[in-house]
Amino acid sequence: MAPFWDTRDDPFDAKHGTFMSSSLEYASTGLGSDIRFIKSVNQAYKFVPWRKIVFASAARIGVAAALGEQELIPSERFFAGGSGTVRGVPDFSLGPRNFFGDPTGGKAMVVLNQEARFPVNKWLRGVAFLDAGNVFEAWRDVSLRDLTGSVGFGARISTPFALLRVDYARAIWTGSPTPSSRWIFGIGQAF
Repeated sequence: MAPFWDTRDDPFDAKHGTFMSSSLEYASTGLGSDIRFIKSVNQAYKFVPWRKIVFASAARIGVAAALGEQELIPSERFFAGGSGTVRGVPDFSLGPRNFFGDPTGGKAMVVLNQEARFPVNKWLRGVAFLDAGNVFEAWRDVSLRDLTGSVGFGARISTPFALLRVDYARAIWTGSPTPSSRWIFGIGQAF
């Protein structure tokens, strides 16, 4: 029997290696759409075991544009911030805002995550993480200097029904909203 920190049989980190995916949406009047746009999302995940630690990395990049004279509708815009992206800021709080200060989403998004996952015992793991990301009005506006970053730590509890997650995150540099810290409770890994 393998020791409890052997990640090959670990329900916390079943994936190892590099995983990538891309999606492309194209809506045009020729295809019967009233709303014309093009949207691409590219994602890459890497999981590297080292001794008792698994380093988990994620990069997500998206770009969208309206076609013709139309405006990109809100449901096709990008939103980021919160439990699955930059954990140190409220959900969907990054990026452009309207006159009232509400997030409007953007036509470009960059989100980068790094976690170090380590065993505490057979059913409990600890996590330390760094997140960075933002949403931009257009692809030409993307700048790594404008990313909002957060750091934190958390725990993953394996139950017979689900992996429970609790994280504490604090924004350490910000390109958008005011710095904040928050507790996050969820099911499954952040990515």
